[in-house]
Amino acid sequence: MRSLTLSRDQKSMAKTSRRDRSPLVGESPVDALVRRLALPPSADFGDLSHAVETLYGRKLRFKEIRGAALHSTTGIVFDAPTFTGVMVAAEDSKYYSLLSRIHELSHLIIRSAPDDWFSAELPRPKQPQQQSRLFLRLCPRNSNETTDEDAVREEALVEELARALVRRLRAFESSSEEDHFA
Repeated sequence: MRSLTLSRDQKSMAKTSRRDRSPLVGESPVDALVRRLALPPSADFGDLSHAVETLYGRKLRFKEIRGAALHSTTGIVFDAPTFTGVMVAAEDSKYYSLLSRIHELSHLIIRSAPDDWFSAELPRPKQPQQQSRLFLRLCPRNSNETTDEDAVREEALVEELARALVRRLRAFESSSEEDHFA
């Protein structure tokens, strides 16, 4: 179970000024959410991981798993006693592996960001209670395996947030889409 005591970094992140909480002119609500993570100008995946660790309040560990049958999900997130694990398929391309990791981090951002990071334009999807077995539920995107409207809404927001984070990190900006999807 995650500690409810906020670290100094978490308190600092939660105390953003009014100006930082409001979307800038022409900024989408999702881009405003990315900005609130306070990533450095030339942020990389390590910076994003640290920001999510600070926000979520737990150490993150990443693992690529071979032979994983992750056909309808990008990865798996679980809370172990001393860390939160993120597992993705080892067989995925470097680009898709990064996108999968960022997708899973986006779930943690949505679940742990302060309420004032969300608005009427960008409402936080309804979350199950942290003690619920559904807290780390699997919700395959574009799947008919679930009829949970809140889970589907979260997946749509997570995908949008993950794409915004990839743009913010400028991951793979010097190569073409064909390199990633050919």
